[in-house]
This record gives sequence, structure tokens and C-alpha cells, in this order.
Amino acid sequence: MFNTVMEIDAMQYASISKELLRGDNILHLFDNGKPYLDKPPLIFWITALFFKLFGSSDFVYRVPSILFTLLLVYSTYRFSRLYYSENVSQIAALILSSSQALFIMNADVRTDIYMIAPMMLAVWQLTAYFHYQKLKNLLIGWIAISLAMMGKGPLGLVIPLSVLTMDLLFNRKIRVLWDKRLLVGLLICFFCLLPMSYGLYTQFGSYGLEFFYWTQSFGRITGDSSWTNSTGPFYLFNVFLYVFLPWTLISLMAIIELSRDIIKKNYGTRKVEYVSFFGFILPILMLSASNYKLPHYVYCVIPFASILSAVKIEDWLNNKHYKIFNLIQNSLITLMLLLIFGLTYYAFGIEINMIIIPILILVVFTKIGIKKKGNKVIRFLIPSVVASILCNYGLNVGFMRPLLQFQSQSQAAFFIKENDYEDFELYFYEEDSKAKSRSCNFYLDRNIKYIDYVFLENKSNPRPELIFTNDKGLKELLDHKIGFEILSEFEHVRVSKLKAQFINPVTRPQVTRKKYLLKCI
Repeated sequence: MFNTVMEIDAMQYASISKELLRGDNILHLFDNGKPYLDKPPLIFWITALFFKLFGSSDFVYRVPSILFTLLLVYSTYRFSRLYYSENVSQIAALILSSSQALFIMNADVRTDIYMIAPMMLAVWQLTAYFHYQKLKNLLIGWIAISLAMMGKGPLGLVIPLSVLTMDLLFNRKIRVLWDKRLLVGLLICFFCLLPMSYGLYTQFGSYGLEFFYWTQSFGRITGDSSWTNSTGPFYLFNVFLYVFLPWTLISLMAIIELSRDIIKKNYGTRKVEYVSFFGFILPILMLSASNYKLPHYVYCVIPFASILSAVKIEDWLNNKHYKIFNLIQNSLITLMLLLIFGLTYYAFGIEINMIIIPILILVVFTKIGIKKKGNKVIRFLIPSVVASILCNYGLNVGFMRPLLQFQSQSQAAFFIKENDYEDFELYFYEEDSKAKSRSCNFYLDRNIKYIDYVFLENKSNPRPELIFTNDKGLKELLDHKIGFEILSEFEHVRVSKLKAQFINPVTRPQVTRKKYLLKCI
């Protein structure tokens, strides 16, 4: 039912979570036997718990992410209700639920949802506290902040506090920040972070704390971190344009209009809410200053963009230009469907029925929406929501499923399990450890050893039973007359970084590599 977990990051987290169950200290993380520091522990603790309760599988790995996604949608809805109508809040939740970002976060599960969901919970609860002064909102808000920090680092603290501060500043309520009860929240956050901090210190010393609280996040801005890539200042904004589909155009119009209103100090007649605006603007500006950026960094602005879009949709419902907006949106989703299914058909030659059936579904639901003459919201939203679902159906079944057949490590693990080789010791030969063995770690529930010919020459070392290798390794074994038989060979490509040549079936052999599973004889 669910696709194979994707290399590299998602499979790494799944593997580390499973390795955590084999260890004797839940505060110390290991990646194939090596101490692991790169990411905070929340995803590993929760995933390991679910593996313990329900067994390990591709589906179980995704369950916590799905639950956190539900928390994110609910928190966004409830925060929106503090300022806006039921109608606007429902639209915001629907937009968020049907955005590409949410589908991606649950297809390729990383740490992002483990930060964004509690972050949005914190924004909702702390805003409610500023409104109603209820202590429970303050406590839940700060617990949520601590969870967000354990999900992906200090940004889980910086983002909600910075956007809430800007809201208070623009509403001339900055004195609220001198509320002594906020110190109670800080203490709660401190105590919630103690187990993680203790684990970092006992495993890595003071460097572990420095890395988590500074280098991993702020160090990428100040230059203290060695991580860097060639992304430009507009990289994250460009990523937003496709991860927020099919709502990108609406959100851009909303942000432009709200920016103008804020400059003119004319932000509507409703209770003024600046959280969503700055929740979109500030993270993009902060993260764009980093020397190292990846596409998923922009996911944290998606809930705020959903609220901004919902506000403008309601405004446009009674606008004389409604039909124009509707035409633009329907043109966009039509283009999405054509591109996604066209790409899928071109790359992997899916059956024509897979294209025709989704289009028919879209037509049916669109007609249902049109018949709801009294409800412009339904007429506007239904085609886009259905199109988004269908696009991700096409990507998941028609593109990702055949693509993951080129993830050689997982295919090797499946072969070993299906052909009763699980009791055999597996070695990676002449494979750079950076090429990763995590699929085998995860599916075979073991750590994998990396060896070279020096290992084979040493007679005191055990003779490998199974070897996973590449063309270079295969040639070396033949040259040194190591006895083996080829059990299976696999086509390999780095699935998380595809090149254009791979999409074209004609040029695909130019970018794929051969991998081999050998049995020593």
C-alpha cells in the first residue's frame, strides 16, 4: 500500500529509530553504530515507540507523521478561529490539507512535521493566552515550543516567539511580554529540554550542546557551520511557488495585498492579526540568510500562507472579479494535472486508464461544485482540492513507485528477505559509507559493515557471506580471484537528486549505475 521509505534522509531516520531499539540508552543516538548528532531526537523517540508497539514497516514509520499532520491542521484551524470566521478557518484548514507540502511531508518523512506541528500548536496556545490570560494555554504553548525544538532545533523557539512579538508590536501590546507568568513558561521549556540536553552532553560533551543550540541552526547564518551550498537569496521563495500548489497564485495575491494594507495601516475591519503575515515573511527572510538551504526548509511557512489565502478567498467571494479568479485557479490546476500525468507517462509509460480515470473524477466533482449555485466557496475550492489529490495520486503510484525500484539498497534488502538469506552476514564492499546502507539497516534490522580488499586479505577476518558492491568492486573481486556468484543485480540512482537525463527513458542508462548482490563460494 505504501511506497518504500526514500533514501537518504527518511531512511536514515527510520534506520536510526530501529537501531535505538537495539541499544540500551534511549538518550544516545547511533547511525550504523556511529554516534549521531545531526538532528534532535524527537522523531527517533516517537518512531522507535511506534516500532516497539506496532512493529517496523513503511506504514508504521509514516503513522506518527500523519498524526502530527492532523495536529498541524487542527492547530491552524483553531488559531484562525481566534480572529476569523468559521468559514475562513475551514477554508484555511482545507487549503493546508491539500497543499503539496503536506503530501510531500508524509511521503518523504523528515523532521519538518515534527517541528511545524508543535510550532503551530504553540502559536495557537500562546495567542489564546494573550487573549484570555488562561494559564493552561501558557503551559501548553511552552510545552509545544519544547517539542518543536526537540523536533528540529532552536527554530522551534525562534519562529513562534518572533512572529508573536511582531504581532504584539504592531498591535501596540508589547507590554504583554513583561508578564511575569511567561517566566513560568521558560522554566517549563527548560525542564522539558533537560533529557535531550543531558543525552547530548553525556554522548558528545559540551560540543553536543553547542552544536544543537547554536551551530546547526544559527551557525549556518553566522558562518560557524561548515555546511554551505550554492543556493541564492530567492531560493526558498522559488521553492514555495511549487510546494504550495495549487494555491500559489492566491497566496501571492494575498501577501501582496496584505503588504500594501499593512504599509497603509489599513488591515481590514476585523480584529487585526499580524501573526500569519509575519509567520510567512520572517522565516523566509531568516532562512534565506543561511549559507545552506534545502527545499523543505520553507515548509514552516505553509500554515501561515494557508490562513492568508483563506482570508482573501472570502474577500473575493463577493468581488465582481470572482469569475476571473476562478478562471485563473482552474487554469492552474488543469496545467498541474497535465504536467504531472504527462511527466509520469513520459518517464515510466503508465497505462492510459491511470490518466483518464482521474480526469473523469475531477470532471464529476467539478460538476458537483458548479451545481452548488448558492455556495461560491464550494464551487471555487472543490476542483482545486480534487486536482491536488489526483496529482499526488499520480506522483505516488505512477512516478514514485517505479522510481523507488532504482533504490538499489532497499531492493537488495527485499531480495535477501524474499530468498531466505536473512541469516547471512552482509557486507558493503568498496562502497563509500556516504552512499549509505540504511535501507539494509532498516529492512534487515542490523548494522552493516563496510569493507575493502585489505579486509579480505586479512585471513583473521571472517569471510563475507553476502557482498553488496558496484562495478568497481565487482572487477576487483574478479581480479583477485575471489570466488562468488551473482545473486542479483540492480539499477541504481540517487532518487532524492534526479537529473533530467533520468526522466528521459532514452538517456536514463547514462545516469544509472549497476549494483550487485554477491554470494561468496
